Amino acid sequence: MKNSMAIAILVALQLSFCGSSEPVQMRMALKSGDQYVQTVTTKQKMEQDLMGQKRVQESTTAITYSSKCEKVDPDGTMYVQLTYDRIAVEKNSPQGKAKYDSDKDKSPTDPEFLAYAQMVGHGFTVKFSPLAQVKDLIGIEEFMERVYSSMNIPDDEMGREIKKMLKEQFGAETMRRMLEASYIPFPEKKMGIGDTWEKTIDLAGAGFPLKVDNKYEVKDLGSSATLFVEGKISSSKDKPLKLMGMEIQYDLSGEQSGTQEVELDRGIISKSEVKQKMEGSMKIVKGPGIPEPMEVPLKMETTVTIETH
Repeated sequence: MKNSMAIAILVALQLSFCGSSEPVQMRMALKSGDQYVQTVTTKQKMEQDLMGQKRVQESTTAITYSSKCEKVDPDGTMYVQLTYDRIAVEKNSPQGKAKYDSDKDKSPTDPEFLAYAQMVGHGFTVKFSPLAQVKDLIGIEEFMERVYSSMNIPDDEMGREIKKMLKEQFGAETMRRMLEASYIPFPEKKMGIGDTWEKTIDLAGAGFPLKVDNKYEVKDLGSSATLFVEGKISSSKDKPLKLMGMEIQYDLSGEQSGTQEVELDRGIISKSEVKQKMEGSMKIVKGPGIPEPMEVPLKMETTVTIETH
């Protein structure tokens, strides 16, 4: 009898550590006043073969931002104020090394870092659906105008071209798609351990001619859901990138995989690590000083981590 009781207790303990086997509805469900801070770190290594010369560029970018839910509509739509708290960047390329930390460098001179400096302490409001879709960005135009103005772009033909490029590549649609790509697109139905769903993320509208076909699998359930994600990456040749008078076509393919944990109570990522590999080529179809198309083979390895504090 004692042995049977001991075995029953042991089995119960094992089941409690294994998490719930009941399917759950995954939803972003912030309440008014909820706050959290996240750091998104992107480490990237890119190798290019430019006219027989191998060029390697490495970079690490860490962006910390705070989010506060201002209100929730009856249909569950959440209004989240996003504020950039800190941006830290390290770069190593054939042109040299560069480093920036908004906590230390209050008066940067590099144009790119000037833009980062204008982002810190400011932000915009994001409207999220319960499925973690970005429905709208409120105040994004004013936010981006602040960034543009810090770059001292001249008011001439070239300056207007630069501003147009910035708005196309880093405007409201870019921010919307990039933000949405940083959240997990929840499925409509309940999910249990072993269940899967798929979602395609199209970055073409964000200035990047890439799409990722992701598949998510529930590995464990408890107070949080542990997910395994894997995806196939492909580029769209019919959507060239137009940048500073150049037209660039990408022919890239690759894959990504990683593990993500979602806090089920609020429906936000508690931690995530996704690794990505791509290779192919970049073709400069036309541009100033380029008499004929130039193809550049390239490889990229990227690791993106998200941590909620």
